[in-house]
Amino acid sequence: MTPNNDEKIEVSNNDEAAPLEELTSDSTGSGLEAEPADDAGEIRAPFDPKLIDVITHQRTVDLLMARLGYGEMDLSPDFQRRANLWSDARKSGLIESMLLRIPIPSLYVSEDKDGHYQVVDGLQRLCAIAHFVKVSSLNKVLKTKLNPLRLTGLQSLKTELDGKVYEDLPRPLQRRIMETELTLHVIRHGTPANVKFNIFSRINQGGLPLKAQEIRNAIYPGKWREYIRQMAASRNFLSATERKIKGERLEDHELVLRFAALYSMPREVKRQPDENLDDFLNEFVEKRTVGSSEQAWQAIEVAFDRAMKSAPRVFGRMAFRKYSKPNESRRPINRGLFETEAVALGHRTDAEIEALAERSGQVIEKFGQKFSSDYAFTSALLYATGKGFASNKRLEVINAIFDEVLHA
Repeated sequence: MTPNNDEKIEVSNNDEAAPLEELTSDSTGSGLEAEPADDAGEIRAPFDPKLIDVITHQRTVDLLMARLGYGEMDLSPDFQRRANLWSDARKSGLIESMLLRIPIPSLYVSEDKDGHYQVVDGLQRLCAIAHFVKVSSLNKVLKTKLNPLRLTGLQSLKTELDGKVYEDLPRPLQRRIMETELTLHVIRHGTPANVKFNIFSRINQGGLPLKAQEIRNAIYPGKWREYIRQMAASRNFLSATERKIKGERLEDHELVLRFAALYSMPREVKRQPDENLDDFLNEFVEKRTVGSSEQAWQAIEVAFDRAMKSAPRVFGRMAFRKYSKPNESRRPINRGLFETEAVALGHRTDAEIEALAERSGQVIEKFGQKFSSDYAFTSALLYATGKGFASNKRLEVINAIFDEVLHA
């Protein structure tokens, strides 16, 4: 049944009452509007269970630190921005737990063909341990210059150990730490990438769970990661987003990837209506980017650069954000609108962009009208936002606005 105007207003009001901005690990705003999870942890495609090979080991801290020192345990350059996030007090709390013989939560790693480990879940715990017992190895891996961790904020062992570094500990306590056994779940080499992605989504639910983009960067190798990283660090992207996106959890990389995946599709082709965002992005990096030439990526970069330059000119203060009246506070950046406006502008000619920029007021006015009257459009910004039908609807509306303004 088609909703009436009251129902439309109610949706808008509910949206106003919802949490507007996602938070980072230190509880500050990420710069992005909160978005509902899209089928998190659901394995959506059939696969042969025989291909899954997960084994569990008990490994001592000493053995894992040896692996780290020899470069056999990758804390992952693609995870680097979120490595070593814990405060010294939180790290010290973990060390204190080990000294008190309190069990440490399990770790998850992915094994490569050489038997090396890539840390998927437990990165902060391993960084905390390495910072205390093997800071030189941690500095080498992360390219940092950390000083040895001094225990601070201890509770049970404050009197004896507060302020001490590893070398200050009596040998029995050093040995207790190094001989502590950690449970390691190893996803063996040979497990298909799409299955790994879904396994990680299911098991990765604790303390600081990995985001889909972090898992994607870990599982799907390729030059695509460097191209995406470069675009996310570009001056025009930072300017268009007003440097609001913290990118602690690779949120900026996912925004750029969403653009690249959608822009690279033929303009007449639409996404499958029920396709999930993760499936769409994973298929792009696993299959569509394979064999992509440097020229193809350059074309994507040129279009992205043009979109980033033009979005503030065309949409003004509303660029990548839901509509708000001039006297209202702006919303945080909306992922769906970023993807949509960037792709729509990326496909436009320079002449069209100049005309749209000159008629920016008309674009914003029509955008506001759609936002208040088109229930399907507002729903595509609220519910199942990563689904194909929502992405298609957003692109249809923004392109219709552009065409109407250009042909007026």
